[in-house]
Parts: sequence; C-alpha cells; structure tokens
Amino acid sequence: MASALSDFQPQPSPQATAAAQAAIGDGLVAEAQAFADELAAWRHDLHQMPELGNNLPQTSAYIQARLDEMDIPHTTLVDGSCVVGLIGAGAAAQGNGTCKDEQAGTVVMLRGDMDALPVVEESGEPFASTNGCMHACGHDMHATALLGAARLLKAREAELVEANATVKLLFQPGEETFGGARAAIADGLLQNPRPQAAFAMHVNSQSPLGLVLYGSPALSGVYGFRITLQGKGGHGSSPEICIDPITAGVHVHLALQELISREVPAAKEVALTVGKFAGGLAANVIPDTCVLEGTLRGFDVELMAHLKTRIAEVVNGVATTYRTPATIETLSDVPPLVLDSDMTQASLGYVGAVLPKAAFLPLFHAMASEDFALISSKIPSAYFTVGAAVTDTDEHFAQHHPKARFNDAELPLGAAAYTAVALGYIADHR
Repeated sequence: MASALSDFQPQPSPQATAAAQAAIGDGLVAEAQAFADELAAWRHDLHQMPELGNNLPQTSAYIQARLDEMDIPHTTLVDGSCVVGLIGAGAAAQGNGTCKDEQAGTVVMLRGDMDALPVVEESGEPFASTNGCMHACGHDMHATALLGAARLLKAREAELVEANATVKLLFQPGEETFGGARAAIADGLLQNPRPQAAFAMHVNSQSPLGLVLYGSPALSGVYGFRITLQGKGGHGSSPEICIDPITAGVHVHLALQELISREVPAAKEVALTVGKFAGGLAANVIPDTCVLEGTLRGFDVELMAHLKTRIAEVVNGVATTYRTPATIETLSDVPPLVLDSDMTQASLGYVGAVLPKAAFLPLFHAMASEDFALISSKIPSAYFTVGAAVTDTDEHFAQHHPKARFNDAELPLGAAAYTAVALGYIADHR
C-alpha cells in the first residue's frame, strides 16, 4: 500500500472545537504509552486465543476480567460472546441490567471487534496462535486498544458524570462472518442506553504508523449466498440415466458472471465471486448434489437489490433447464458502510487533536465489507483505518494472510484515539 499512497499528499485534519480540544487535552498518548507494556501483554494474550464467529467464550471472559479489574460495569449479549461496558453517568444503572437514556445523558459508543479467522498462523511471532485459527485481520489489536481507552476513560469518569455523559464500550464478535453486529442489535445493543453516535477503527498491516484513511462509502455492501443443485446420482458409465448437478453448476457459474458483464454498467463498482464449487467425491460417480457459494459486493443499494433478484432468476432458470431443482440460501446481507459526514469530520478533528503528527488521506474506499455498516445505518457513525505496519517492510503481508503481523506500537495510539473521539464528542454535545 505504501507505493500506492506515495502519489497523494496527506491532508491536515479539521480542527477540533475549543471545547473538544480542552476536553481531550494533550496528554492522552503519553498516558497510554505509560502502560504500553500492559497493552502489548493483553494483545499477546488475545492473539493466542483466537476464536471464530459469534462463539468467543475465552475472548469474552478475558475482556470481562480486564473490565472487572478496572471496576467497569458490563453486560453480555449474543450468548455471552459480546461484551458491553459503560463508563460515566449511565454506569451506575448497569448493575440493574438496564440503563435508560435519561440516566445516561449524552451517549457515544466505541466499537472494537474481536473475532479471528480460520487461518493457520505462520507469522513467526513468539506469541503466535497454535489452535488452527489466527487474528490475521488485527481484531486483537482493536479489542486491546479499546481496553486501553476504557482505562483512560475510567480515570476521567468523574468528568463524564459531571457532563451527564456515558461512553458505551462494544467488544463485538462475528465481524468476519457478518453476524455479530446484527445479533448484538437484535439483543438490544442500541438500547439501554441508545448511543447518539458511534466510532470504530480498523488497523492496516501494510500502512505505516500515523497514517489515517477515511471516506464514505468506505466499504461495499455484501450479499453472501449458497446455491444447492439437486441432481440424480449414479455411475459415470451411465450418465443418461442420471441428472448431473455438476454440469448444471458450471452453467450457473457462467451465467452469474454474465450478469456482471452484460447487466451492470461499466461505471458501477460491483464484484461477484463464486469462491466455492463443490460436487462429487469420486472420478467415476455422478453426485446427487452440487454446491456453489459466493458473494456479491457493491455500493449502490438499489443495484444490489436488483442483482440479488436476478441471481435468483438466473439460478432457477438454469436449474430448470438442466432438471436440477435449486435452493438459494442467504449467508450474509450487509449494506455498504456509509458514514455520517458531520461525525466523520468531527472525529478527524478529535483524532488530529490527540495525534497531531498523523497523516490523513480521504482514500478509504474498498470492495471489502464490514458489519459495522449495520450500526452506521442506524446512528451517525465514523470509521477510520489506521496504520499498524511493522517496521520491517519485508514483513508487510496483507490482512488475512497467514504471515500478517501488526505493530504493538499502534496500541497506545489507538487507545488515545478512541478516547479522544469519546471526550471530544461529549464536549461538543453537552
């Protein structure tokens, strides 16, 4: 990424208001760096216990234990794998299991995801995971930085209470599977109390420390699907008495690609990928079923809805032609990550106030997807990607790569940035 960014000049961040600047102060980074070793230890612990999807019992227990040490009340959602803490005016009501909006005052939510990937780690780190899963996307960094912010904010809880304000801490599962935010919202995440705004960050393993990218829409929406074609199996020597679902699957795959080449304007950003094609176990046997799994990504909500309809029409049409009834299942359905302009500009000022040497580029626009979009579609939100590359450029592997590495030096910076957004937002909305 460094070479791709070299042609662009970093832009100064918008200035924080005087009230926000006063609330943020100028000592957050130094305060966080004073416990940088503890942040690194937390991150290394989390890195060695990677868990998948919405089932994070060890990770959740670890986060809860750290919050208990800080005397931060918290509850869990999503069968215990999502941890939600409160600091400030609404914290006292947390012990009763609910916190009404009037008790919490101004509420801002900070989100850090914490699930991992089914990747066998090859990073070479002394704290590498050994359970066949890996924090190859840096979610251990996010959870740790948010724990750091929790410590910084807890030290300022009296000020938050005086301002009648609450910071809601969201340690979220299931981002990689696009199921975590939806499940947490269904369990009441946006109530008791309801945040007026939300903020999230994502580390980048190939961007240098101090580089902040932003934009909107930042990431594409994604529709994940599974197509099962039902045939009639039999011996490969007698295909005439069978119904071959693999043949049907090949034609389904080709027809889906033609949706993009013949039904989508060239100027539109759309990607359709079939990443799984499974059928059969033996070379001389026609199987009963063939399964295709894929994703559709794009930024135009109406076009995405049209293409989802067309996928169903094309699949069922081809399946009918080849006598293989089709079943289509939705694996994920997340909108584009559209962010609030005012919240984004304000957050740039807050982060710039605490990280004055940071470089800001309005280049965050990619075909990847993120279920924070389900939150940003409901409340004003900002979302940045921040550099966390290790110093050795030969070790700059992309996210999701088994050799991906992240720089612990980003942890105090991330903790300070999270904290600055919360304090700045509250100061501007008293």
